[in-house]
Amino acid sequence: MSKGVNWLKVGLMLQDTTERYFINGERIPYFFDGRNQTRALFFEYVRGITDRWDVKAQLPFFNIAFDDIADERTSNGLGDLRIESRYNLVSDPLVLTVGGAIKFPTGEFVNDAEIVPVGEGQYDFDVFVEVGRSLWPVRGYVTGKIGYRFRTKNQEIDIDFGDELIWRVEGGYQFAARIYSKIVLRGLHGFESTSFGLAIDSLKRRAVYLEPGASFTLSPSRAIEVTVPISIAGRNWPAGPVFNINFTQTF
Repeated sequence: MSKGVNWLKVGLMLQDTTERYFINGERIPYFFDGRNQTRALFFEYVRGITDRWDVKAQLPFFNIAFDDIADERTSNGLGDLRIESRYNLVSDPLVLTVGGAIKFPTGEFVNDAEIVPVGEGQYDFDVFVEVGRSLWPVRGYVTGKIGYRFRTKNQEIDIDFGDELIWRVEGGYQFAARIYSKIVLRGLHGFESTSFGLAIDSLKRRAVYLEPGASFTLSPSRAIEVTVPISIAGRNWPAGPVFNINFTQTF
């Protein structure tokens, strides 16, 4: 992003599922006719500090409900704040960027195996590398990202969440002056987690998504994007598709 340019995104995420990925990776229904409904509103702001360096802040608001034959549970509130910084090392012919992020435990953490809480209760620190290339004269592009997430201990419940490997591969194509499409394959692979010093298999998580999407440029500074992440593998993670719609504004 160029120096002095601002970018704002407001995104809505919806998921309604009765299935999850068990600790062995098998996709199964939630026990006791469980149903997991997650709604989230994401706010993102990016500022170009220089022509090579930008900073991003992201803050979500969650509404989460988990119902089964035993009870109806809901949680609402602001999630964890993420601050990210990226620096472009190379811009031609490849685009090479390095970056890092900090997740602050601003959202409330609930220690319940059947509920995705609005917060995780601890700090995370990410480092990552991104590479991309235009396919011109074909009106397309490809990008890739690999990163490592250092997850700290939740002191309140003495759970040391395992670190995670994060990755993403994306390709896109411009069909017309205002219409773009993309396809993303992304994943998160967690390592061993411990509680009171003991390895807890049920805390180790994994997720892989195939995510088609399309965007439409409303004006030179505004766009709308729709994506549908579809879970294709996981572990201790909700299964089923997700629906996202994002509105972006550059100024």
